[in-house]
Amino acid sequence: MRSQPFYPLYLYPMVFAVMVVSGLGLYSGSVLGAQALDNRLLAKAGDIIQVQLRELHPTQSAVGKLQIAGDLADYAQDRTSLFKDLCKVQGAGKLLSSSERSTPHDPSSYRCSLLPGSDKSAMNTIDIGPGGEFYLTDGHHAFNSFWDAVGGGGEVTLAVLVGENLTHDAEGNPLSHQQFEQKMAQLKHFLPIDAAGKPITFAQLPQTLGMAAFQDDPYRSILYYLRGVSYDKSDKNLNPNTGQPYSDVPFLEFYWGQLLNEKMDLSRYDLRQQDDYIRALNDAALVMVGLSDSQLIGSSGKTAAELGKLNKIHQKKLKKLAQHDSKLAKALAYQAAH
Repeated sequence: MRSQPFYPLYLYPMVFAVMVVSGLGLYSGSVLGAQALDNRLLAKAGDIIQVQLRELHPTQSAVGKLQIAGDLADYAQDRTSLFKDLCKVQGAGKLLSSSERSTPHDPSSYRCSLLPGSDKSAMNTIDIGPGGEFYLTDGHHAFNSFWDAVGGGGEVTLAVLVGENLTHDAEGNPLSHQQFEQKMAQLKHFLPIDAAGKPITFAQLPQTLGMAAFQDDPYRSILYYLRGVSYDKSDKNLNPNTGQPYSDVPFLEFYWGQLLNEKMDLSRYDLRQQDDYIRALNDAALVMVGLSDSQLIGSSGKTAAELGKLNKIHQKKLKKLAQHDSKLAKALAYQAAH
């Protein structure tokens, strides 16, 4: 049988509500709501679909707002950095061109070096729930940055990777919303704690993206700046028993944050000042690298080694953050001004 050609998502006019690319096959939803819904229900793990941010339901209640402030500082200083990030998170390589008329609402208004979905490892994931609803399971910081950027908001349009289709069970029976929530908790695709580490239910999650809808977790921001300093993404580290990378862990930084919350008192630091922030980063890094590889971290059920712990602090990267023009300095300055 002759396969269908692969078309870039951005070549299709936006009257197509949903587009699902599976290998070389293409499903395109028309303006008819029922047809669009059917296509959402057909999407499976590994498919690429195009969405607007307003369609996505968060699966965590807090973000590190200083990390987002850093993105917004970049976008305010250089508008093209927004489109560079949009190309990156869509697995579309580097930005080739954009103009003053480019808008994140219209993917055809800027050009990336690759088709969306070409590099799935760079993409953010969603799960599909009952009724074809979309639940963002990775990328809350980047997508909140796109929402809060000038010209952003809920109509920002981009391609995402389907992680799981949880509309039906293994026997093909439709899942109730309660069953869906239980499955999300089982998969650890829902973070059941707030910024203070207190338990929350699925119903207590934000109903929309946009930084104003989220709590601020200062430990989550600290973990962003410590990436590559005292830990790295788990899949970038090799399991000594197998020689293979550890599995990627959703909400990894939040689990590290749970541990730091037990070991540190952030009230001892003025996190608005760069020098004190660096002191907090150094103290947190010392805690992390000093753990045994077998130490269980937070409620993850994973060990420090599985969550990417490094054996020593990368001092060069930490010192770079202390420079007056570092990404930390820019984020602190933007946050203070806004």
